[in-house]
Amino acid sequence: MAGIEGGGTLSEVYQSARKLLLRARDEIERLERFETSVSGADSLELSFAVKKDISQIHSLCADMDRLWRSIPAKSQRDLWKRYHRYNLYI
Repeated sequence: MAGIEGGGTLSEVYQSARKLLLRARDEIERLERFETSVSGADSLELSFAVKKDISQIHSLCADMDRLWRSIPAKSQRDLWKRYHRYNLYI
């Protein structure tokens, strides 16, 4: 993701992860639909895109964990984590 890799605020990284998660879900749904109707090359290309997105999501989650731990007030960390963890996986 341009502009976020290697930096960004916790909220920016979260938003990037959320967008990637939604895109990956869409790609997985397309892949499931295409399973019987798309050529092997198209299906393979889409599966590589899903794998790439999932890898980026893992990386962004690690970034979020690092940034989350840098929030000085424990109460703010707990509040942020509760709210955003729930919303990331919806």
